[in-house]
Amino acid sequence: MPGPEGGGLVNWQCWTFRFLDTCFFRDGLPYHAGEGGYTMVRTIFPPFITTLQGAIRTCLAEERGWRPGQKNGWPAELGGPDDPGDLQFRGPYLWTAEGPLFPMPLHLLVKKMQDVSYAFTRLIPGDPVKCDLGEVRLTVPDPPLAGAGLPENLFLLPSGLQTVLQGGLPETSEVQDSAKLWATEYRTGLERDDNTRTAWKGMLYNCAHVRPDRGLGLVVLVCGIPKEWPVAPRRVLNLGGEGRMAEVKVDLLAAEQALLPPPGIPAPHTDGRLYFTATLITPGWYEDLERVIREGPPGIPGKCVSACLGKVVQVGGWDLANQEPRPLVQLLPAGSTWFFAADVAEVDDLANLHGQCIGAGTAYGFGQILIGKWREEI
Repeated sequence: MPGPEGGGLVNWQCWTFRFLDTCFFRDGLPYHAGEGGYTMVRTIFPPFITTLQGAIRTCLAEERGWRPGQKNGWPAELGGPDDPGDLQFRGPYLWTAEGPLFPMPLHLLVKKMQDVSYAFTRLIPGDPVKCDLGEVRLTVPDPPLAGAGLPENLFLLPSGLQTVLQGGLPETSEVQDSAKLWATEYRTGLERDDNTRTAWKGMLYNCAHVRPDRGLGLVVLVCGIPKEWPVAPRRVLNLGGEGRMAEVKVDLLAAEQALLPPPGIPAPHTDGRLYFTATLITPGWYEDLERVIREGPPGIPGKCVSACLGKVVQVGGWDLANQEPRPLVQLLPAGSTWFFAADVAEVDDLANLHGQCIGAGTAYGFGQILIGKWREEI
């Protein structure tokens, strides 16, 4: 995995979060009394980096003597409400005893078989067709797989993702279902009158918490912490909605520890072109989202041929400095994949792009992409 300037994993720290109870990271639905009607507020899991980086920076500031509520004493190295200062982040990545888990690329279709195994097929750009978008190449399954659907709530081990990047299909043993990683718990709360110790009439709310499996963690990589700052190797903190408890362990990440699978760099096709995919493994944040949907993330060589994109999601967060919610920002979900064709001369650029973050919010780790193959090589 490349560093901020394209080097190795030098001075990266690995922050591993493990939840001691349920956790709650709500979505962008209204959550104030009288707003949104009778709705269930659900948890986004894994949470966005916006919440986790805030917890990390708060921990670092407290170790330097700052305390919540203070207007002075915040270390300049940690930035401000809208920038991370000297820090850079990657992740978050789901983590189990088998290593990291990555979102299933959306150019795969999956069918769950009766023996609890999975069958996969790939989507590839089809022949040009005319539609309301103009003349485009919509994706088609290759080969067709009856009953296959989107790979929702599925994650891949590094070996499975490496197979996909090389143009293959993963094995069932390389797939993890979110149902085995965490459980959803539905809860109903009420507002209480502290004087009478009775419930206020009609003041009910509903939310859904997530209870992660005991062996499941969230890993965030952090770079840029001054070497002279001592960092506690272990701590317990309040994280997310309702201040749920989480344990955090901090380790140095050695350069030889390969977090990401290698890129699937295609060989030149007989027509002299390179055919490759760019897949998000963290949500993508872009200033011109509509253009990115049609043309792919900025800075990728070649021309976008087609894409398999997930539904746009919204991320907000809490502004600790101003004690108010942050405006919602639209993101493309992890797993979104673009198909590109480029000149052979740009092959070195592909290798350099693998694992990099592209778009807005790159210091926070948004828009991290992996490069793979999408056409048979001859």
